[in-house]
Amino acid sequence: MFNGWRGYLLTALGLQTRKGLTGLETAIILIAFIIASSAFTFIVLNMGMITSEKSQSVISTSMSETSSSLLLDSDVICTFTNNSGGQDSICLTNAIFYVRISQGNEPIDMDDSYLVITYTSPRCHGSMYETNGTITTVTHVTGDSDSTLDPGERFKVSIDLTELPKNSVTPSQTDRNNLYCHPYESIIIDLKPSQGASLRLDRDIPQVNNAMMTI
Repeated sequence: MFNGWRGYLLTALGLQTRKGLTGLETAIILIAFIIASSAFTFIVLNMGMITSEKSQSVISTSMSETSSSLLLDSDVICTFTNNSGGQDSICLTNAIFYVRISQGNEPIDMDDSYLVITYTSPRCHGSMYETNGTITTVTHVTGDSDSTLDPGERFKVSIDLTELPKNSVTPSQTDRNNLYCHPYESIIIDLKPSQGASLRLDRDIPQVNNAMMTI
């Protein structure tokens, strides 16, 4: 009789089914753990794929940048004015040079919408290749007639500093002679294409004895 009351009591309290409930709870926890592990694994794999794609993009861009570079194909041919006075009165007013890219490199668009050309003297800095501008002209010498510099082609860059406005440089100049470089000074011309390395021409102007010299 005691056992009968005891069984009735355990049944009333739900203690006889506790063992089954414990197994069910364990199964639920295990399923939740598997789902969480699967989600975490998916996130890790997805992040790995994104990182791999980003790395490939960086490598591809870097290769494109390094394989697209301008090369100077001549000396800088300079024209000087005020040659009858002293060296401090002589002004560099025009510069001409030729550029190319080496075989196997990526083409470079030389149009003024994609190429930036800047000029730096000891007194000012300014941009010299503007749309429909007359300061700098870039023309093809060899190859087809488009604006793209391809391997084997040559482009001529002509700079006329007399067309550079005094208020277009930084800082603005009131004396036009301050726009120009003079003997024993340095001139820097940077060509910056839309992709690839920039080409910098950094020249020291020597003593000037002729109206035209190469530096």
